[in-house]
Formats: sequence, structure tokens, C-alpha cells
Amino acid sequence: MAKCQLLLLFLVFLLLAAHAKSCHPDDLRALQGFAGNLGGGGALLRAAWSGASCCGWEGVGCDGGRGRVTVLRLPGYGLSGPVPGASLGGLAQLEELFLGSNSFTGSLPTSLFSLVGLQKLSFESNQLTGQLSTHLQELKNLTLLDLSVNRFSGRLPDVFHDLTSLIHLSMHSNGFSGSLPPSLSSLLSLRELNLENNSLSGPIARVNFSGMPLLASVDFSTNNLSGSLPVSLADCSALKSLTLANNQLVGTIPSWIGELDNLRCLDISNNSLVGEVPKGLTCLKCLATADRSVGMAFTNMPLYVKRNRRVLQQQPNVLSGSNNTVRSGGGNVLSGDNNTVISGNNNTLSGTNNTVVSGSNNVLTGSHHVVSGSNNVVSDTSHVVNGSSNTVSGRNNMVTGNNNTVSGSNHVVSGNNKVITGG
Repeated sequence: MAKCQLLLLFLVFLLLAAHAKSCHPDDLRALQGFAGNLGGGGALLRAAWSGASCCGWEGVGCDGGRGRVTVLRLPGYGLSGPVPGASLGGLAQLEELFLGSNSFTGSLPTSLFSLVGLQKLSFESNQLTGQLSTHLQELKNLTLLDLSVNRFSGRLPDVFHDLTSLIHLSMHSNGFSGSLPPSLSSLLSLRELNLENNSLSGPIARVNFSGMPLLASVDFSTNNLSGSLPVSLADCSALKSLTLANNQLVGTIPSWIGELDNLRCLDISNNSLVGEVPKGLTCLKCLATADRSVGMAFTNMPLYVKRNRRVLQQQPNVLSGSNNTVRSGGGNVLSGDNNTVISGNNNTLSGTNNTVVSGSNNVLTGSHHVVSGSNNVVSDTSHVVNGSSNTVSGRNNMVTGNNNTVSGSNHVVSGNNKVITGG
């Protein structure tokens, strides 16, 4: 009797397992039609998708009870050709569609927008073209939309007031043009907004960020956006990354940026911003020292924020103007005022109010320099020099260290082995 009961339970288990992997016949036909219309890796997919238990197929997920397909994930499968819209439209209960990193061509089919239950949609890194349809507004349940790295063109449709569940919106690296759609302001749940590397133009203030309290990342870089930095960004207290580089923004750098306590990455380089950097900006504790190259002065901003927004690591560099920063390297030439060399050797500085934080064999001319290191040559007036084996000339210098050679008058000198000439 016990053996019969075990056998019965085993048979029930097999039946349940088989039922769990079976899928609705409409979804089975839709998936077969989808695979049958694909080029490239479609042949491999058709071979892998055999039988009628499509809920057990690779990349397919179903709900637990009715056998309806809710998930289709096939990123990087080498699939090519137009998107089989009619077949995808047959997956009436689909909630997640991830077809990124393939080679789909053509435009997004209209039938795709009939999948009103979609919550996540990604076609990133394909070869899709054409304009984005206004039928996008039918997908009211979307929380993620990623169409980045394709070849879309034309204006972004002003339909986002119907997509208020969006959390992640990424359309970077396309050919979208025209102005920003004001309906982006309606995305109350949005946390990530990336429209980098398009041809968008017009005032950036067409988007009102005040109603986006959860927004953590904004990237509008490498477009043609104009106007001043929108004050509505000041209401985005959760903002961690703000990247607006390579646009046509004008005006001053507003003081409210310094009040974004969670900001970790700020890049507003290569615009037409003028004026001083607000003092509050240098006090943001979460901004760490950058490890970037030319033009990225406001990425992970250090305490050495400078007005010209040029921070260099490559060497040797030649800089003119004011408020430039060299983080490291050697053989740099700086002229102008208020320049900073954080570390490095064999730098030449002229002008006023320059700083060498560390390094050796630097040559400074002008006035009001601050120098530390060794074997530096400093001339003119009112310098502060720390280190050893430095040569200092001029007046009113303060020199500490050993083996320094000092000439001129009215110096304050401490240390040993000094040679002093003058009054």
C-alpha cells in the first residue's frame, strides 16, 4: 500500500511539473511565430525552443497558474531582422520584454504598443530607426524604458504625462532632435533620466524637475540644450549624479547646487557658464577627488574647484588663463592667476596666487605663491615656501625647511643651513 501511495504521489508530481511548464496555446503560437521570423541567432533559438512546454524554454517566464507568458528575456542572442511585432503582440499578458544587444532593424512595430501590461521594455544596443510613436502613451504601466544606443530620430513625443510609473528612462546615444517634451515633468516616480548624446535643443528649463523627489541621476550631456541651469533641480534632494556637459548652457553656476547634499558626480564642463564657483559647492562632503581627463573638472569634484573647469592629468600640459588645476604629472607650464598644481615635478608657473601642493624642481615667478616640496626656484614677492633646497628671491617671503638659499629683504626664515643675502 505504501508503495502504491508513493507511486501515486510521484505521478501527481510529474503531472504538476508538466502542467507548470506548459503554456497557453495562444502564447505558444506567438513565441513560435516570433522565433520563425528572426534572422541571425534565430535559427539557434528555433532549435532550442522545441516541444509545447514553452514555459520551460530559455528566456521565457510564465505566471505560476495559467501558463501565460509574462517575461521574455533574450539579450545578446544575435537576433536580427525587423522586430516581429505581430507575434509579440500575441503575448497578451507580457510584463517584461528585454531584447537588448541584438541586431534588430527598422522601427518599433505599432502592435508592440498593444501590450498594455508591459512594465519593463528594453531594446538597448540594436539598430532600430525611425521616429518614436505617440502610441508609446498606451504603455501606462511601464517602470523601465531603455531604447538607448539605437538610431532613432525625430522629436521625442510629448506623451510622458501618461507614463507616470516610469522609474528608469534611458534613450541616450540616438539621433533624437527638437526640444525636450514638457511632459517629462510629470514623471513623479522617476529615478534615472538619461538623454545623453542626442541632438536635442532648446531651453533645458522646458523640464520642471520640482515634481521628481526621487530623481537620483540626470544625464543630458552632449546635446545642444540652451538656457541657464533650471532652478527646479534644487528640489531634487535625492540627486546623486548631474551631467550636463557639452551643451550651450549660459549664466552663472547657481549657489543651490551646493545644497544638494547627496550629489556625488557633477559635470557641467564645456558650456558657456561664467563667474565664480559657489563656495558651498566645495563643502559637499560626498564629492570625492576625480580620476578623469581633460574637460571633466566637475566630475566627482575635489576641493580644488576652479572657475575655468579644466583639470588635467595628462602630461605635459600647457595652460593659460586662471583657476586651472593640474592634479599630477610633470613638465606642465601654467600662466595666469590662481592656478594649482596638486602634485608633480618640473612645473613652470607664472602670474599670481599660484599653488604647488607637492612636487619638486618647480619654477615660480610672480607673487603670492604657496609652495611645498624641494628644489623649487621662487622669485618675486610674498611667497610661502616649505621644504628643502629651495632658492627664494624677492621680498616678504616666509621660508621654512633646510638648505634653502634666500635673497632679498624682509624674509621670515626658519630651519637650518640657510644662506641669506639682502636686508
